[in-house]
Amino acid sequence: MSLKTRLRLLLWRVEDDLRYSRRLRAALAWLHWLRGRLARGSEKQARHFSKALSLAETPRSAVFIAEDFRHSLATVAGPVWRRIVASNPRYTPLIQEKPLLTRSVILKAPGPAGEKGALLNYFEYNLARVLALSEVDLAWLDSRYHLIFVASWSPTDYALLASALRCLKSPLFIQCANEAEREKLAALHPRLICLPGLACDWVDPVFYQPKPNSERSIDILMVANWGAFKRHWEFFAALTRLPAHLRVVLVGQKEGGRDKDFIARLAREIGVPQQLQLLESLPIEKVTELECDARVSVILSRREGGCVAAVESLFAGCALAMRAGAHIGSSAHINAQTGALLRPGRIAEDLSALLENCGALGPRDWACANIRNDLTLSRINTVLKSQAAAVSQPWTTDLAVPRWRPHPALAHEAERERLRPAYAELHQRLPGLVSADLMDQSHR
Repeated sequence: MSLKTRLRLLLWRVEDDLRYSRRLRAALAWLHWLRGRLARGSEKQARHFSKALSLAETPRSAVFIAEDFRHSLATVAGPVWRRIVASNPRYTPLIQEKPLLTRSVILKAPGPAGEKGALLNYFEYNLARVLALSEVDLAWLDSRYHLIFVASWSPTDYALLASALRCLKSPLFIQCANEAEREKLAALHPRLICLPGLACDWVDPVFYQPKPNSERSIDILMVANWGAFKRHWEFFAALTRLPAHLRVVLVGQKEGGRDKDFIARLAREIGVPQQLQLLESLPIEKVTELECDARVSVILSRREGGCVAAVESLFAGCALAMRAGAHIGSSAHINAQTGALLRPGRIAEDLSALLENCGALGPRDWACANIRNDLTLSRINTVLKSQAAAVSQPWTTDLAVPRWRPHPALAHEAERERLRPAYAELHQRLPGLVSADLMDQSHR
């Protein structure tokens, strides 16, 4: 490894430690809280308190900052919160140029006597699209449907949640991306109802036909886009301390200006001894095939959302390896049956041990018993049914079962046909939000 590459790695480690420093996040949380306290004008206060709460990750800071956030939630008008959301650069181009919902599924059609349907919106930008409706259209949707929001990241967007709570009369149901955020969300507002399970828990095991461990040809598989936050450099540094004969496969897609060629150059510069196989933009069927042929699946991000690739690996029978201390929802699924948490500084050592012992684990059995898509749906159905009973609303039809592959869709053809009229009604009533082919093209 050249001196230049060693210096690059050192710089990346320093930047990495600063970017993911919990102490720095805590300091920034208190800084935004202080700026909110000193700000003139309720909109500026609301912006700072929202940011402060998203950064607050210790129970003490979250409880303290939430008090001021809730005050803003109660006193800042709905149109102001809508303006805060609409001005977010993450949402502005989507709301203005691509307002149609994606990654959204109707789980239940509205029924007679005021029985509500259920609309599942994956990811913050789709909830932002819903909240950009006119007041009349949003009130109509709120009266007809339970809105279920599945967060894509942790922390989620607290200004977005505030906007929803101010603009909706009904509860907003949220499925968080990380268990560490559940307590903070649950305490935020009586009409924000946290659902069981995690945003990554929607994989259907029917698509996975795992090979016996002894017949698998891939030693280590990494399914991760080529973005910097996936931290390929740390994986490659660990590979320099592992045997050269290992078969290592990486599956990714372009992200942040990086492509397969960039990753290949990085591996060469670091001096990876294995002959890596780099695959880009594969169809989900091929990714599944690789997962079912791999002994160990590796994720080395330090912060993201639920990370569906990790859950897919479990159903494929892969032992799952993730970085210890990472703020990733699916890390909650690592246990003695499913894989191992890799200690920083000892990643190669821990990967070697997992490769040695992975045949004795049972990741698929554990996943099928605990986080199947239909189990996740059943638990959510129980919550919504109880909520309907609590407010004397009828509940005569249960939710349809969705699954993620690699976007949300209804799992059963009979339920798709039953819900087509509901999709048609939403398109007719809200053509600027719901496309005519949302059921079949929700991945756009």
